[in-house]
Amino acid sequence: MKKILLLLVAFMSIVTLTSCNKTPLEKVLKDVKNNHPKTITLSDYTNFKWDEVWIISGSISGRYIILMREHNIDVKKVEKPKRKYGKYQELSKTVVYVYNKKVVYYEFPPDNRDREFSLLGFVEPYALLDFNLERGQIMVVSSNNSEFEVKGKTLIPIKPIKIYENMDKKLK
Repeated sequence: MKKILLLLVAFMSIVTLTSCNKTPLEKVLKDVKNNHPKTITLSDYTNFKWDEVWIISGSISGRYIILMREHNIDVKKVEKPKRKYGKYQELSKTVVYVYNKKVVYYEFPPDNRDREFSLLGFVEPYALLDFNLERGQIMVVSSNNSEFEVKGKTLIPIKPIKIYENMDKKLK
């Protein structure tokens, strides 16, 4: 009986630990795939405090960091990332969570790189979850109103608090 109880506790611990390691957008992706909601509230998928999220159409790079600094946001967390962004993240979206004018977390939307392999070799990465943003566009969404419409694999902010357009050109 004790062995069964020990195995059950060990199994539950493993399940809990592996589900805790998922990023907020990986949790959203799983929910979208399994439950097909019409809307999601991003703050329901995070386990940390944030005031606003900056959804950037492009990698978090020098020019976007400058814009965030201009808004008095402490960007130390993204200035020297623990991992390189990589070729495809440079062309990806970046989601940056801010709390009390300080970056607390950032992530890239999930893509297929770790999930699918081609029998013929390398598969071109594509987003499994995306945002309805044009190149150079930034949307800022409040944690108090972080509702997104779900259209397939696309999340569309319902009430962004700020939209920046053509930032690639403006920040050069």
